[in-house]
Amino acid sequence: MRGRLFNTRAVARASGFLLVAVAIVALAVRFDHDGAKPHAPAPRRAESTDPLAAELARCQSIGMAAQNDGACAAAWAENRRRFFTYRPAHSATPPASHPTPKTDAEEP
Repeated sequence: MRGRLFNTRAVARASGFLLVAVAIVALAVRFDHDGAKPHAPAPRRAESTDPLAAELARCQSIGMAAQNDGACAAAWAENRRRFFTYRPAHSATPPASHPTPKTDAEEP
């Protein structure tokens, strides 16, 4: 006989493949079981008392008609002004308009 009847390396290799296959199946079953649970709905944000937020929500709800709405244009302008205006964290009031910096050409 050329080979032995019980090849240890072949049995070890087959056992390794079987172990990996069992691990993959076990993980697939576990993740499938976790995915079957219904998810709780996302918590709703508390309604804002900010009138600008309410107006922006109204503008969003009317869709493309908001482009021709003057109140929406004013709300967007105010939202941009608030977003792009620097306000330190400790400041409670919005800053007054800042003077424009002078350039070298404007100085006497």
